[in-house]
Amino acid sequence: MGLTPHEFESLTPLEPLIDKCVHCGFCLPTCPSYILIGQEMDSPRGRIYMMKAGAEGRMSMNNGMVGHFDTCLGCMACETACPSGVRYAPLIEETRAAIEHHHTRPLGDRIFRRVLFALLPYPGRLRLFALPLAFVNVLRKWTGLLSLLPSKVRNLIELAPDAANAGRSGATPEHTSATGTRRLRVGLVTGCVQQVFFGHVNAATVRVLAAEGCEVAAPGAQGCCGALALHSGRDEDARGFARALIETLERSNVDVVVVNAAGCGSSMKSYGDLFKHDPAWAVRAQAFAAKVRDVTEVLASLGTAQAPRHRLEMRVAYHDACHLGHAQGVRQQPRDILSAIPA
Repeated sequence: MGLTPHEFESLTPLEPLIDKCVHCGFCLPTCPSYILIGQEMDSPRGRIYMMKAGAEGRMSMNNGMVGHFDTCLGCMACETACPSGVRYAPLIEETRAAIEHHHTRPLGDRIFRRVLFALLPYPGRLRLFALPLAFVNVLRKWTGLLSLLPSKVRNLIELAPDAANAGRSGATPEHTSATGTRRLRVGLVTGCVQQVFFGHVNAATVRVLAAEGCEVAAPGAQGCCGALALHSGRDEDARGFARALIETLERSNVDVVVVNAAGCGSSMKSYGDLFKHDPAWAVRAQAFAAKVRDVTEVLASLGTAQAPRHRLEMRVAYHDACHLGHAQGVRQQPRDILSAIPA
């Protein structure tokens, strides 16, 4: 099939990254979609081959090709496994952006995605949605009814957060003073879904940072960081969210920008790439990205503990978040923090 003009135009500058893949296959056993589906085109190696074919004009965008990119979870386990150092993240993000710009999805998919992105990145809308979402807790108990629903709806119900937690922790204070001597002034990214359904995580983050001598600024005006949009190929939306967040936190004049959600952190650390073609924002975004740290990075970097540690009568297991371990390379810091708890 012939190519529609400019379908893969954005991938052409990425050909040096594409060519770093030597098709060794080390990524295959680490890729969740390949393990589940067992198809080469649902592996990082297969997708990179399709990217190259598209950039060279040997493949057009069609539903079959797009489906192989949709199965990618973006976990970046392939980056950790790759002996050639292939940067898969910018490749999949640019490809998904090209798909969203040049491929027309079926009507049902377009409606579904439009509803999701009209809701998820907006905390105010999510809080209103939490009211009818309470019915989901009832639906989960009716397995017979669930089995009759379309698979997308069924999956949403099974994965939906507990509406009872919405707003339970209250809004994160815009300013929290450090306990004792101030060691650092940080800006906390409260997120969109995070601040509505997982506010207790933000509250715990503030308590721990303050106890370790961090003054915490959490501007109430902030919203989504753009990660949800970026990971779905909606690059213009992602840049819009990113600009707003950068402007908001710049006004707070903080030393470090703290994130407690791994997917958000990995996207924010790549703001320089997101704005690389925007002269008005490239340098500003890069400077902001350089300040972004996962909360465990900040706590581990403070050195000698300021807050007292106490033994906890429990046995815990730690699982690396994909975007924390693979995309950000943050593995040791969480373990160091846990190991500091007295045995």
